[in-house]
Amino acid sequence: MAAIITTPFRVVNASAFKADVQNNNIYIGIGKSDAWSTNLADATDSVEDVPGDHIDDLNQAHQQLIGLKKVTVGEISHVVRRINWEFNKTFSPYDSNDTDLFDKDFYCLTSEFKVYKCIIAGNAGSEVQPYHTASDLQSYADGYVWKYMYTIIASDSEAYLTNTYMPVKTLAEFPVLSDTDVNYPQQQSQIDSRALSTAQGIQRIVVTDGGQGYADSDVFTITINGDYDTAASIADADVVVNNGAITDINVDLSGTDAGKGYNVADIIIGSDGGGQNATARAIIEPHGGHGTDPVAELGGFFIGINTQLSGNEVTINNDFRQITIIRNPTLRTTTNGIYDLATADVINPLKYLLTTSSPTAFEPDTIVTGQTSGAKAFVAYSALQDNRIYYYQNEKTGYEVFQNNENISNGTTQISLAAQAVNYGSTSDGGPYKIGSGEIIFLENRQPIDRSATQIEDIKCIIEF
Repeated sequence: MAAIITTPFRVVNASAFKADVQNNNIYIGIGKSDAWSTNLADATDSVEDVPGDHIDDLNQAHQQLIGLKKVTVGEISHVVRRINWEFNKTFSPYDSNDTDLFDKDFYCLTSEFKVYKCIIAGNAGSEVQPYHTASDLQSYADGYVWKYMYTIIASDSEAYLTNTYMPVKTLAEFPVLSDTDVNYPQQQSQIDSRALSTAQGIQRIVVTDGGQGYADSDVFTITINGDYDTAASIADADVVVNNGAITDINVDLSGTDAGKGYNVADIIIGSDGGGQNATARAIIEPHGGHGTDPVAELGGFFIGINTQLSGNEVTINNDFRQITIIRNPTLRTTTNGIYDLATADVINPLKYLLTTSSPTAFEPDTIVTGQTSGAKAFVAYSALQDNRIYYYQNEKTGYEVFQNNENISNGTTQISLAAQAVNYGSTSDGGPYKIGSGEIIFLENRQPIDRSATQIEDIKCIIEF
């Protein structure tokens, strides 16, 4: 039995995740302020670990969280591979029968942040950067025919454009607009593309076998069978013969010869001469026509998330090495026996030790040790005014529990813990947070990134579906 997962299914999954942000609580998490090393004595970073897709690595990431920020609808977008237009670069034409289409360079991003799909490729590299914004296909002097898709607006460029990915949106949803409150430049083009007299027509024909015995003087009859709203029409003069074989069957794109509304089509080649055995196939436009659904047409099965950490909204004066995306984390509180969903915009997921005096000497990344329990933990940061040491544990520290009233030390300074030593945060922290809750659906390990109140950390994550 043979089966495939289709590209439309992947795009649907990406769209479903984007919609999930509206219906669920999705958080970006930062974590692991200790070095990539195998023991407590080594505070020097080695190469970051490759995260494993298994329970132990996910549970470890939960334990190492030091901050969470909620993702909003405005911080998520479909993205596709970034393919820049470059002088003399060869682009592949769109092909409805190409399994590897989305691995090929069949579209481009220009220096004006306009995106175009290649409909017909010239005989060599592209020498003219496309620039039109009309919905019709446009031919250029280098033989390339391009379809304008959309323009990346400034805010999307800042949020989602990277060296390898670029944002893509489908804004026009027939018969109404999905983003009626925003007048993006490409909206009207997508609407006009559906209304074109050649939408979903036969705009390119590929000769699969040139046959033999044909002559320039032959009169050709090209029949296109299939379902359509308006039939395509190929003239005798559109057939090109070289050395007895048919090498090209051109489609006149200046009028309505491409027809409209095709879903399937086959090509029958007839002539009044002695030629035989030539075959060809029609390139079928995507549903609705080129340019009507950029997300689906360009392979938008990637999702980009862009979140900024600024000021002291998430733990500061420390670094982090892990980025996670967590769906529906919960608090330690319950309603009718069910843990309450975490809903705050920013959450402090750390436990803290309550001390009897200000823990001035317990700075981020130091190791705190219980003098009676032997428990060890990494200090994420200390809230001096509240006598709190926020901390986390991992496999390097072990998971021994600190005892009430015991003394703790950072190796040089000792202070005493209060009668209720271990605490799980409060409403002001967005908690009390239930460590280990929620589903980690993305995990990335990186080299250390500093977190400071005087800067903004711009976190971009790309998820492939």
